Amino acid sequence: MDDNESHLQAPLLAGGQSALYKVNIEVFGNFFSGLLLVKADKEQKGHNIVLMSEVGLTLCEYYSSTNGIELKKASSLFQNEMAQKVLAEDFSLLVNDVTSLKAKKNKVYKSDTGYFYMLNESGEITGIRKRRLINGIRAELKDYQGIPKLIEYKHSGIRFSMSLKLLKYS
Repeated sequence: MDDNESHLQAPLLAGGQSALYKVNIEVFGNFFSGLLLVKADKEQKGHNIVLMSEVGLTLCEYYSSTNGIELKKASSLFQNEMAQKVLAEDFSLLVNDVTSLKAKKNKVYKSDTGYFYMLNESGEITGIRKRRLINGIRAELKDYQGIPKLIEYKHSGIRFSMSLKLLKYS
């Protein structure tokens, strides 16, 4: 990406139709493991994002499009409003393209919403950061093979972290 570009492709799917990740989440001292399915909706130009238990029960479901991200469904385990907002933010960073970027230095770009994107030599997003007193975010995206195979989220100021490991990509 050169200094004049102002667009960055979302790190997930990269032309594919779906990705399935094994997920481990710590939410305010409670631990959860399950599956995260991200599926492209080509007709609506959006993404269905489903967090489910390992046996396939839907825990929460989001729909992300150019209009933003919307919670469609949440089980009793994910009724906490703060957890829902944090998950929505984390998921939207993975599926939404980024525009209005300003080059900083050494392959670091800043969005108009205050996120810093770190890129590798291939132009893939390897890190996303946003500094805030409460709920600052640090995401590491690793081991790209079309899309990142490993994603680690850590939020500062609150006890929330999420780890994703790619199981299937098509």
